Amino acid sequence: MKSTSKTYLIMITAALLTGCAGLTGKVEHAHGSRQWQRKQAVSADVVVQLGGNKMIDGTFIFDTSVGKVRAELTDGTTLVFDGKQAWVSPANAPIKAARFHVLTWPYFIAAPMKLRDPGSNLALLDDGDLFGRSCQRAKLTFSDGVGDAPDDWYILYVDPATHWLRAMSYIVTYFESTENAEKEPHAIVYDDFVNIEGVIFSRKWTFHHYSEEKGIHGEPMGSARINNIRFITPAENAFVKSADAREDKLPVH
Repeated sequence: MKSTSKTYLIMITAALLTGCAGLTGKVEHAHGSRQWQRKQAVSADVVVQLGGNKMIDGTFIFDTSVGKVRAELTDGTTLVFDGKQAWVSPANAPIKAARFHVLTWPYFIAAPMKLRDPGSNLALLDDGDLFGRSCQRAKLTFSDGVGDAPDDWYILYVDPATHWLRAMSYIVTYFESTENAEKEPHAIVYDDFVNIEGVIFSRKWTFHHYSEEKGIHGEPMGSARINNIRFITPAENAFVKSADAREDKLPVH
């Protein structure tokens, strides 16, 4: 009996893993991952507004692994993530949470291509409703020590017809404990898709509330526009900090 139970558990686990791999492959294919992998870097103008406040406004350049990022903001501030450390120039620029901003928005742009990153774990969930549209769902978690906030999680909403990533609910543990972050999950909904050299991008985002009971719900609490998306060859010093830069470190909490 024990042997039979163990065999059954192995079969169920294998089926789940196969299902996750299948969904990941469909999302990657639908968004043009092969073309993405042939490119060096992306440039895009990003404007994010949350709670009535403009959170970020500038041009982002990031390599396609999202391992290095540069953001030139409209107020003259430059943010650089060199692969390990985040830098702000000029050093007296008043921006807060620079490391969070320089990494988060490129990740949201590149999310369909990031599902197989080392330490990323995907588990299938039941289908869910996205404002009247039935979507396939999966939960993305991270192994210990992966990224700045390994306790973050995302619930992906995938259109079963196009296999585009249409939304993600998530928590943000960058600023606070997991316990506190899980009291107020949010969600990003992707719209206005465009094909850039064979890669599908979303140019319009809205941010919403999320709960296990209601799913993604309510009027938008914020929005973002992603314009002038293009693939580029970055300058040699694109991801090198300026001489007058200060480091923006991970918060301690």
